[in-house]
Amino acid sequence: MSPQACPPPPDRDTVAARIAALPSLPSVAAELLSGDAIEELDVTPLARRIAADQVLAARALRVANSPFYGMPGMVGSIQEAIVVLGFRAVRSLVISAAVQALASLKPGRNFSPRTFWRHSVGTAVAARHLAMLSGRNAEAAFTAGLLHDIGQLVLCVAFPRHYAAVLARSQGHELPLVAAELEYLGLTHAEAGAMLATRWGLPQSMREAIALHHQPDEARADSLVDLTHVANVLAHGLEFSTPLEEPVPPLSDTAWNRLNIDWARLAPTLDQIANEFEDTLHALLA
Repeated sequence: MSPQACPPPPDRDTVAARIAALPSLPSVAAELLSGDAIEELDVTPLARRIAADQVLAARALRVANSPFYGMPGMVGSIQEAIVVLGFRAVRSLVISAAVQALASLKPGRNFSPRTFWRHSVGTAVAARHLAMLSGRNAEAAFTAGLLHDIGQLVLCVAFPRHYAAVLARSQGHELPLVAAELEYLGLTHAEAGAMLATRWGLPQSMREAIALHHQPDEARADSLVDLTHVANVLAHGLEFSTPLEEPVPPLSDTAWNRLNIDWARLAPTLDQIANEFEDTLHALLA
């Protein structure tokens, strides 16, 4: 798409209005994202709430009965599925279903849902391992990694013509993705993702991870931003996505140093990250 064929960048009010029109986060997903002590949740009411959402219930049962968990055809209720999957896996499943609901709104041309999902899951898995190495909250890091690029999906759904132009410029290596977003839309996917995270009522730590994963030097030292930034770089470097993506972004020395991990400790985990990536991708997208 040529620059002449693309409408002028929208103003902030238009962006906010389009994002406000996107689907809300399911209430059960909001509950599971509201805190980290999810083991304290009562299985029975949680199962009842998931069962009330036919799409979530079907996905939970399908995943629990998949060969990945070794119990094909043996899990018949949502309560059993929660026992098999565990609270944390259920949270990831619910969140991924909410994001997939956005993807079902038919993103514009040039956007590859497969590339988006592979990179998001790869970043999530890498973030979890980085958190374990640095003594941080591993599951919060996983969730932040899974959601870090949600703004790309927001923009390509809310502004399909603009974002088709963004991706055409970026995939042609004429401009980095963020620069193309600023040119055609006047804001980046990180900003758009943070706006959606606010609408969804996500915790402040999650909103910061989404908003600043390309600018970790602006974040607090104890936030999820450093983990998300480094995990994003690792996911690009490990080539979890398809070939037509942007190059590996630069690694912030500030973010890396604040994690207090050296390459000698990280290197042995790279194979684990790669192996876990494929298993996690299968489980979340089954």
